[in-house]
Amino acid sequence: DYHNRVTAAELGITEKVAEAITTFAGSTANRRINIALATSKMDGIIVGPGEEFSFNRYLGELEASEGWVEAAVIFADRTGTGLGGGVCQVSTTIFRAAFTGGFTIIERNSHGYRVGFYEQGGFPPGLDAAIFTPERDFRFQNDTPYHLLIQADIYPAADQLVFRFYSTSTGRIVEIEPPRIASRVPPEATRYEVNQDLQPGQTLQVDYSAEGADVNVTRTVKAADGTLIRKDNIFTHYRPWGAIYQVAPGDARLSQ
Repeated sequence: DYHNRVTAAELGITEKVAEAITTFAGSTANRRINIALATSKMDGIIVGPGEEFSFNRYLGELEASEGWVEAAVIFADRTGTGLGGGVCQVSTTIFRAAFTGGFTIIERNSHGYRVGFYEQGGFPPGLDAAIFTPERDFRFQNDTPYHLLIQADIYPAADQLVFRFYSTSTGRIVEIEPPRIASRVPPEATRYEVNQDLQPGQTLQVDYSAEGADVNVTRTVKAADGTLIRKDNIFTHYRPWGAIYQVAPGDARLSQ
């Protein structure tokens, strides 16, 4: 019925109120497939006033029948492979849009160690958002009186993922302080492990070194008249991480 159609403007979806861009250069073909699939599930979502957005709710089940493929995922003490590897690129990007837009962050989990993808383009550490369905989610609240439209786009040639939030600006001012990085710990020692498929002298890097650190990022959200709405802080403890290389059986480095 034509009379029941509601326009975007009537919902308050009139202007861009937040944006975040991340870069996934260096991703494998499978990681790119998962990023594209996860992004498609987030595009076009409308979050009503006061409503909560849940990443996992829209992500659905990470099963091969849904189109997910095997790619690198982070487990407790190393990088392995699993269905849907790469979806954290998408949750990280939408988290950054919500964070810079001043929205209430309800749940955000970090990766156990610093992941290079999320610092590409000069981004500091401490602003990643790991998901592990169903236990770990990324959730935020649309704490405005207006509907919020989430638009997600991938630019494969540029290796970029962009989230844009459209709504009505409340005029609030969001200030994000530079991260405070403390307790830096050097990366762990490089490890070598056997891969039966490699020829003598061949190496395959399967994990990358990263220093450990405690990172705090403080955000201040003020109303248009300067009244403080909220001041909050994102804290991340990153473990030091060591590179892992796979080598052929009998390689001298295995005894190091």
